[in-house]
Amino acid sequence: MSLLIEVEPEPPRPPDDGVLFVDRRVIAFRAPALLEILTVVWMDGGTGMRARAVRFITSRQLLQVDVDVHGARAERSMRAGDILPVLIAWCIGARIALPSHAEKAVRVTAGGVVLDCGITHLSLPPYRRRRPGEPRVLAEWER
Repeated sequence: MSLLIEVEPEPPRPPDDGVLFVDRRVIAFRAPALLEILTVVWMDGGTGMRARAVRFITSRQLLQVDVDVHGARAERSMRAGDILPVLIAWCIGARIALPSHAEKAVRVTAGGVVLDCGITHLSLPPYRRRRPGEPRVLAEWER
């Protein structure tokens, strides 16, 4: 008689490269939001361009944008790198927090555009303790 013991394989360990934690923020923009963002940022920059339609070409990481420039229709191709400053400008104007020292990248997907921000921390940032204005007693918490 033999015993069969199944042993689960040990999960892979991350490499010891000194990284303590990674702060990652991903913001996805679908076509309607992207059209509005492009129009707002372009109008704010004084270009007079208005985005009318957008097509996502994922294989080449391109956006095909139909624009209206002072009443004339045109088509504009934008690489993923060209859309990055537009998205950053919009996030700043909309007060969406993007750390300035984060590595930022843009990917074009079938459903829209993804802004990916990541910060790799090799040490823990200092913890700032919040102190209440006045000490509270238990009875004050129950009111």
